[in-house]
Amino acid sequence: MTPRVVCLDAAGTLFTERSSRAQMYVEGFAAAGVTVDTQRMGAWMGELHDELPQQVDGQPRYSEAWFRAFVGELLLRAGSDQDPEPIRAELARRFTQADNYLVFGDTFPALDDLTQAGFRLALVSNWSDRLEGLLHDLGLARYFEVLAISAVVGVDKPDPRLFEHALERLDCAPGDAVHVGDHPLNDVVGARSAGLSALLLDRDGPHAGEGDSLVSLIELPDRLQKPL
Repeated sequence: MTPRVVCLDAAGTLFTERSSRAQMYVEGFAAAGVTVDTQRMGAWMGELHDELPQQVDGQPRYSEAWFRAFVGELLLRAGSDQDPEPIRAELARRFTQADNYLVFGDTFPALDDLTQAGFRLALVSNWSDRLEGLLHDLGLARYFEVLAISAVVGVDKPDPRLFEHALERLDCAPGDAVHVGDHPLNDVVGARSAGLSALLLDRDGPHAGEGDSLVSLIELPDRLQKPL
């Protein structure tokens, strides 16, 4: 059955940061007088993402409260006990500036083709509540009927409830939808646990060319005409 709804991930699928996230944090910390090298920052960020609880002060992951705790723990590892809020606010500013992102070359052509073919589109992303504004600034928001953003909904991928939220708003059964994203766990396992079909966008990784993967979003409209 050909799906009638296509759900898409955001970062890593439609666009990417021009600099790595770790480098953006390094620059934000440097502006506050805290020096950390990029490799160490990246390692700390990965560790803390898994160590911090999914809710901080009753707020979900990627909320301001969660990021405040995240930055505070990074500061402690860097040997600083300064207030994390000014750095969090500066990083939020940097991460919402469209100039800091690059929309992949296949994104607009693929979204145009999907729209013209009559598919309904939803975005399902682990992100802060600032994502909607960023999508507008990148010229992407107009394609999506529904935005299921983890910090707004209160759950993050691979939790199936984020996908279910998107489908409920579209009045779509899971069997009539497919999700496409670049993360094997969050996007593929998460979507399938909610009953959707899933395709892994793997532009140049180890899964490129396999049956359930794509190397470019350009392939997607034709791929959706085949059994999933």
